[in-house]
Amino acid sequence: MRNIFLMLIVLSNSIWAQTAKIEGVIKDAETLLPISYVNIFTEAELKNNSTGSISNENGEFVVDESKSKTTFSHINYDSYTVETNEALKEVFLIPKNYVLDEIVVSNEKSSAYLERIIDFSKKRLDKNILLKAYAREIVKVNNEYTKYSDALLDYYVKKDNGKSTVIMGQHRALHNSKLDEEEEGNMNNVNSAFNVKDYVKSSYNFDEIEKILKDKDYEFERRIKKEADGSEYEYVTVIPNEQSKKFLLKGYVIIDPTTKSILEYKLYSSESHFKNSKLMSILIAKVKLNKFLIWSKFKNINDQYILNYNKKEIAMYIKMGKRVDDSFDFSNDLFIYEFKKDVQIPEKGYDKKTIFEAGTDFTENFWTKYNVFPLSESDEKFINSVQPK
Repeated sequence: MRNIFLMLIVLSNSIWAQTAKIEGVIKDAETLLPISYVNIFTEAELKNNSTGSISNENGEFVVDESKSKTTFSHINYDSYTVETNEALKEVFLIPKNYVLDEIVVSNEKSSAYLERIIDFSKKRLDKNILLKAYAREIVKVNNEYTKYSDALLDYYVKKDNGKSTVIMGQHRALHNSKLDEEEEGNMNNVNSAFNVKDYVKSSYNFDEIEKILKDKDYEFERRIKKEADGSEYEYVTVIPNEQSKKFLLKGYVIIDPTTKSILEYKLYSSESHFKNSKLMSILIAKVKLNKFLIWSKFKNINDQYILNYNKKEIAMYIKMGKRVDDSFDFSNDLFIYEFKKDVQIPEKGYDKKTIFEAGTDFTENFWTKYNVFPLSESDEKFINSVQPK
């Protein structure tokens, strides 16, 4: 049964050690609401090949306490630089005031322009690179946590196509004790809907954007945004056809007009199209898609086009005979904290599909030592309840 479910899914160590850390939250200076996924750099990191850090979905962050200055940057807010100290408990960012924010009028269709930008972006991966990453995978069944796994991973990325050879570093795998009581064939034994080897490749290939570009049920609005200091970027909105009877996505693509490369893209389920999700017969099961998300962020660092963050999530309902009648939620986060260029690709790497399959093997609490985005409160609660004492 486990193999059947996996078929369904297919169808549908160098880093800075922290001696003292400061935890805080980043907020909008006007609304006082948290700001998700803010890029964070220290002065020292800008001098090497570090990609910095990032705040989580609740605006929470962790930085190393040092004498270095820390910069907080977000595409929609003015950057803010401050001396790293306890004053970082709360950071307030001011929304950008664009001197220009208008729809681009061009003889070239926005979809054709986006296709051209994707081609430019792919060509920027012109050297074999090593991306050092922290990754985590979460599985929920019927809204209950069943599995949590995380690891330090080295992605050796092949130029041009983004294919990766993955070397597994320290790792841990935690699961709900209820699983010990389940039979082997139970669906709770599924580890993830995603393949850890494809996290980087899927980002650099822009597959999901290209699928949408081929679908006539989408339109694209291209805008140019210019700031007072002269810097600018382009924002392409992905607009689903409201009259469509299909389960569609919406989202955006942010483009750097100077390098002609994609800085960020996010595609996720359109709320107005949830009603269009239908039960589909796949093999011996009936499957209904409830949620989909893919989100990738890139940076141009030292003339290198570097993936900084990737998130995937898929939620689905599956009905299979009398034994399976459940909702499943799979998610993963991949954060790149450092990179090297012109590397040699290893012949062999990690050969399993998920982090969870590697089990637990670590010599230090790598999940606290590395400057990555904090866990959500519910994630922490589950981990604390299953982490061996």
